[in-house]
Amino acid sequence: MRHDGGLLMALGAGLGLLVAIWGFLMPTQLLAPTSATAWTIGAAVSVAATAVLFVAGLVLAGTAAPRGLNAFLLIGSLIGILGTALAGCLLESQLLVALMAVCLVGWLLRVLTRRPSF
Repeated sequence: MRHDGGLLMALGAGLGLLVAIWGFLMPTQLLAPTSATAWTIGAAVSVAATAVLFVAGLVLAGTAAPRGLNAFLLIGSLIGILGTALAGCLLESQLLVALMAVCLVGWLLRVLTRRPSF
């Protein structure tokens, strides 16, 4: 069984990873004016954070993870989502902020709903 909240987190983080890579490599942001944040440490950290969130979303979508790992990933994912959204604000990437909002909705679904039992 897959958990839809984890899949939504992975989707938002995967698309966020593409946006973060674009923001790291290109001097113009997607759907934003010219930015001077290309090739900066902050842009590199946002790439790494979205990659970690993508992997965490895939693990949380699965079924065979121990409770301790799930708790660690849920707490770490929330911190990562909020931190990456803040980084998106500072890097002037509204699209990254919006995709972290998608991740947050997936995180809420993962925390507040039960896994399908069939």
